[in-house]
Amino acid sequence: MLQGCLLTNKHCVTGTSNLKIIFGKGIKLFAEDKLEVEPDYYKLVGGETTACLATGFTRQNGTSNHTLFKDKTAAVRIENDKVYNQVVVLPTGNNGDECETESKDSSCEDSIKPDPKVNFVSVTVLCLRLLFIKTVVFNVLMTFRLWISQ
Repeated sequence: MLQGCLLTNKHCVTGTSNLKIIFGKGIKLFAEDKLEVEPDYYKLVGGETTACLATGFTRQNGTSNHTLFKDKTAAVRIENDKVYNQVVVLPTGNNGDECETESKDSSCEDSIKPDPKVNFVSVTVLCLRLLFIKTVVFNVLMTFRLWISQ
């Protein structure tokens, strides 16, 4: 157990075995990276329920400037993850247009480009497989012919 105090006992630092350090009463310490990533917004629709998901942002208050997320839910971070996620369920009259207007380009691009070397190796392997099958079939036919001729 780690314990250290200033000159007075009012401001003590207490550490426990689970690596949690407490600075006095009610003080929370958040250590965040300087890398700032803006959230990506997605509209989620399931039946009659519509929700707006903000994901992949590095500051806990990264959605504070968005009208849908003000004072609704808190941003959460999955354990050992570096980004926050936040979701808000929209009222029945709201169809989530505000959610999509602030999102970046959400079109999926084909990031896999054809590689000539990979194509050549794939065709070569296919030809070798066909040659192997042809050899096996030829050997089986010749073996049957030998058995029949005896």
